[in-house]
Amino acid sequence: MLNSILYILLAIVILGVIIVCHEFGHFIVGRLCGIGVVEFSVGFGPKILGWKHKGTQFSLRAIPLGGFCKFVGEDENNSAPDAMNNASVWKRILTVFAGPAMNFVLAFLTGIVVLCMFSTADVYPEIRQVVDASAAQEAGLLPGDEITAVNGEAIAHNASGTQALREAVQTGETLALTVSRGGETLSIDVSPKAIQAEDGAQAYQLGVTFATRNYGFFEAIPASGKMMVNVTEQMFTTLKNLIFHGTGADEMTGTVGTVVVISEVVQRDSSMIWDIIFLISLNLGIMNLLPIPALDGGRLVFLIVEAIRRKPVPPEKEGMVHLIGFALILILFVVLTWHDITNIPNLIKIVGGN
Repeated sequence: MLNSILYILLAIVILGVIIVCHEFGHFIVGRLCGIGVVEFSVGFGPKILGWKHKGTQFSLRAIPLGGFCKFVGEDENNSAPDAMNNASVWKRILTVFAGPAMNFVLAFLTGIVVLCMFSTADVYPEIRQVVDASAAQEAGLLPGDEITAVNGEAIAHNASGTQALREAVQTGETLALTVSRGGETLSIDVSPKAIQAEDGAQAYQLGVTFATRNYGFFEAIPASGKMMVNVTEQMFTTLKNLIFHGTGADEMTGTVGTVVVISEVVQRDSSMIWDIIFLISLNLGIMNLLPIPALDGGRLVFLIVEAIRRKPVPPEKEGMVHLIGFALILILFVVLTWHDITNIPNLIKIVGGN
């Protein structure tokens, strides 16, 4: 029980850090643009701790699910020279965009960590381990053996060569392998053993694991960007199916469900923390850029309109639109929270694969 509570607290901290990172983006760019910050808070609710520095109130609050950054003149006409309403429209655009941008930066950096530490950049037809009583062991294959040819056909020392070997194994036929061992070239015949795959179909295996290579740092930089693009495409596909077909509506989760999922996943595999930060940070950045009132994307729409018209939308009209958007988001939050609470056992089963 105590262990589960600790993982739930860890999940709350992870979610809070991601959201605070978002707010820090607003804070730092706003400051650089000369916009005054009234308060930067970690958490919501009653204030636990606070201090003032360079005119900004920094606060630590009781509910650690995020935070906020309140600017001078953010939702009012303020005559102060550092008020947000007196800053140029381009400075305000940069300040609003900086929150999602910081989430993209966090996702990008986390993606590099995931690739360098936990992902396979290449796999070689070189045996790292041989399973006891396997076809490979019975044939005399040993760790360190490099397979250079299958049935007389040379294979490359990379992922494509490994794939060619795997395809040959799945024929189920006895294979004539050419093996390099300690400077010697050997010919070894091996008959793959039949197993039952997860889908119930029959498959074959040698009973070995192959040597792999993780990404190098400079190799991971473009790969992380590509991973962000691929995940973003999947997110928009999911969003499109949800909006136009209602697909996946039952699988939506709110804050409570997200915390439960994070705690369950991390409890099973602590290395998944990095994948979770990557996915949630990227998701938060994308969702905040959608043109929804009260979110950063909705505010950016009004600022872009202002830049085009060269005059702002009347504040009372913009405020009313954001108020309606905020009310709808609040209703969605309540609905999702209720759904999460009543669906916690199912969420745990889904995460656990049961």
